[in-house]
Amino acid sequence: MSDTTLMSVLALLGCHCVKEMHGVMDKWEETFLAEIVGLDTNSEEKKNYVECAEIVQKYCEEAGLSVEVFDSKHGGMPQPNVVATMDVGADVTVLLCTHYDVVPAGDTGAWTRPPFSLTREGDRLYGRGVTDNKGNIVATVGAARELIRRGSSHVNWKILCSPNEEIGGAWGIDYLINGPPNIRGDFGIVVDSGPTYVSIGASGIVNGTITVYGTQGHAGYPFAFNNAIHLSLPLLERMLDYVDIRRKVESQYPAPPGSPHATLWGRFSLTVFRAGSKTNIIPGRADVSFDCRLIPEEDPEEVAAGLEEFFQTARDETGVEATLDIMTKVSGWGTDPDNRYVRLFHEAVKRAVSTDIPIAADLGGNDGHYFIGVGIPTVCYGTIAEDSHFHGIDEFLRVDDFEKVKRALVEFAESC
Repeated sequence: MSDTTLMSVLALLGCHCVKEMHGVMDKWEETFLAEIVGLDTNSEEKKNYVECAEIVQKYCEEAGLSVEVFDSKHGGMPQPNVVATMDVGADVTVLLCTHYDVVPAGDTGAWTRPPFSLTREGDRLYGRGVTDNKGNIVATVGAARELIRRGSSHVNWKILCSPNEEIGGAWGIDYLINGPPNIRGDFGIVVDSGPTYVSIGASGIVNGTITVYGTQGHAGYPFAFNNAIHLSLPLLERMLDYVDIRRKVESQYPAPPGSPHATLWGRFSLTVFRAGSKTNIIPGRADVSFDCRLIPEEDPEEVAAGLEEFFQTARDETGVEATLDIMTKVSGWGTDPDNRYVRLFHEAVKRAVSTDIPIAADLGGNDGHYFIGVGIPTVCYGTIAEDSHFHGIDEFLRVDDFEKVKRALVEFAESC
């Protein structure tokens, strides 16, 4: 064998090894991802939703899927939900849940790559929403495209691509499941989780705001006014005792790998502090937002009532004038790990990715509770690695994780 031939063979082997080690994403998939990451679809402003849905529809149709769009039009604002169907005439239909809304980019000046332009560096793709959840949209549609090419799926698919997930899902998946579209299936996969475990549940949430009242005035006369920031400190210190109360709440569902507890547990965090307008003004009001995470077994109404009772005690003890407003109450959820489709999906992921993939439940929440609410057994799997800076600065997606999700979805559809 000549040196030139040997080098050619080694080059081919090298390319094969790179694909095996780092995954692949073809040009069609990368272009699809670039187009939707290029649109700022943050859930606060709700802009570019129509444009993003049109791009998703275009690529779904190119993949061979039939598409319907259901617009919930909440508040007169378009909120299109894309439902893409792969009908192979099977008896079983699988619902795959994704979302195209993202959290705001935050301080764009802190990003080292542009948040709304796909940047590739080696095995990483950067941009807001690239892994949560736009990369998962592309992985799901890419898997459907592969199954259609092969003609190998043993189940029908309905890919649900919605807005509104980052703020509760009421006009997204909730609308598709419990609204006029009345979408149904035999099994649900929330493609909005991590690649290191198969999730069979997710945390619930109770969140809201504590408002502390003082009196506003000139900062040169602090003795004449009640500073809301100063007043808030003893109350917030007392509220931090609730962290220990929540920590003692334990679930039967396993926690994700690397967690400080073996099973899911209750959590409470103070997350936002807003007060004051100028340095020379004593603030008369301080607003402190909180996030309370529930285990799947908890009732959010009961947790909210317990939190309000704790707050009232803390307020009375500290003598601070304050109110508490609950904004969100969402249930967690869990699926029976012995369900037939759950076991089939777990085995498919182990074959496609690793035999070491465990069963766990998510520390965050997701739209799976809408499926569970109508009796559809559900799992979660996705590209969102713990270190991927999702919801943070320089969010990224590993191409290898993208390929893991795509392979797992294909393997499941072919082996059902």
